[in-house]
Amino acid sequence: MDKGRIYIADRDKETQDFLQETLAAKGYQVEVFENGDQLLQFIEDHRSERPDLILHEERTPGPEWGEVLRRCQSLVPETAVIIMSGLATVRKAVEAVRQGAHDYLIKPFFADDLLNAIQQVVERSRLVEENRSLKAEIRRRFDPSQVVFRSEVFQRVMALATKVAQSSANVLIQGESGTGKELIASTIHYNSRRSDQRFLTINCAALTDTLLESQLFGHVKGAFTGAVANHRGLVEEAHKGTLFLDEIGDISPALQAKLLRVLQEREFIPVGATRVRQADVRFVAATNKNLEAEVAAGRFREDLFYRLNVVSLAVPPLRERREDIPLLVDHFVAKFGKKNQQGISARALAQLKNYDWPGNVRELENVIEMATILADGSELDSEHLPVKVAEGRPVEFSLPQEQMSMEEVERLYIEQVFRQTRYHKVRTSEILAISRKTLDRKLQQFGIAKDE
Repeated sequence: MDKGRIYIADRDKETQDFLQETLAAKGYQVEVFENGDQLLQFIEDHRSERPDLILHEERTPGPEWGEVLRRCQSLVPETAVIIMSGLATVRKAVEAVRQGAHDYLIKPFFADDLLNAIQQVVERSRLVEENRSLKAEIRRRFDPSQVVFRSEVFQRVMALATKVAQSSANVLIQGESGTGKELIASTIHYNSRRSDQRFLTINCAALTDTLLESQLFGHVKGAFTGAVANHRGLVEEAHKGTLFLDEIGDISPALQAKLLRVLQEREFIPVGATRVRQADVRFVAATNKNLEAEVAAGRFREDLFYRLNVVSLAVPPLRERREDIPLLVDHFVAKFGKKNQQGISARALAQLKNYDWPGNVRELENVIEMATILADGSELDSEHLPVKVAEGRPVEFSLPQEQMSMEEVERLYIEQVFRQTRYHKVRTSEILAISRKTLDRKLQQFGIAKDE
């Protein structure tokens, strides 16, 4: 088992043999050099084989240890360097650490002490490498070129998101549930200058006022019942990074005022505290509500709206970009299907394209996940799709030949839409552009009910 790669430069042959045998027995890959020039040349020639640790003896022939340390920091900046010496002093140890050495070991040393020190360094090196790989994967995932779409309307959204990512402006993303607002927010963060910092999210609609305030701003011990310790809020945790506020339209007026202070002054006060704290946070907010209408109705602060709405992005629903459906289907089939998954039939794909997708991309993802389970590796077909999707079709409206009053036309239209959505009240109200409460009243008024 490869536990790590270690390079050693030491003038003493006995020390070389001791280190090589001790470390190799523990599973480390070891390269030994007689002088600093050999060490640096090997690093130059093997750039793809980054070591986890370099051990350099202070009086090894070649460049002075300080120069070796500086060259290593330039060639392999993420690799720790430990300086070893048999003539150690506190001054030398302090100087080595000041110049960037990870540690300063005094010879002779016990094998257990050496192995413990090396294990800690190598584990840290591996974590750094894993973290770097993870960040690279995240950046690749949220690279605009990797997002699945073909439509011009979504292309415009991604182009604007990529452009605004380079600024520090707050962004408001509006669109129906399931359209991919969090994907857009993530794309903005991971393509910004803050991409190395944290990207945190919170669903404002899922928490009570008290809990949401505590989650956002934190609290001090004893601030309320159950506050048994100090708690850092997301605003503080996201310092220098990005905080994504999902369903921002659902927060109360009191919280709106406190959030406005953070956006205006870059400061906040944890629940139960008295001292003001500072935070440099970029805010990206999202909502499925029309915030301008909410402002007009007095339910959302106008000043907060304009602070959030420096840049506005409108994410189109899936039914307005049907040309993206085949690409998304292929993506989800590859994600959820087995290795021998045979794709999807032309008939099933046509049915998916014909359906109106009230739940948007999230609903499509759920449908394909279930279909791949039912298909069990075979080709996805109509029989694997939900009935509402397989039988779905655009809403059609036809009038009989005889003359009708406006009230009769309204009743007939509502009845036909209600039937064609398979009596789905939420979807019916969306198509009719009326509230659910109004729809219920109209259904009762006209005596429209679900067919037995």
